Amino acid sequence: MNTMNASMWMDKVGTTLVNAALLAALPTALIAILVQGF
Repeated sequence: MNTMNASMWMDKVGTTLVNAALLAALPTALIAILVQGF
């Protein structure tokens, strides 16, 4: 396994983690806004 494959794999993993973090942050932000509203 050469560096190119490892780098591409890390890039895919990083993108997946970022997407998961954004998906998890959206409902959390909505709940926080609702709590602050009340």
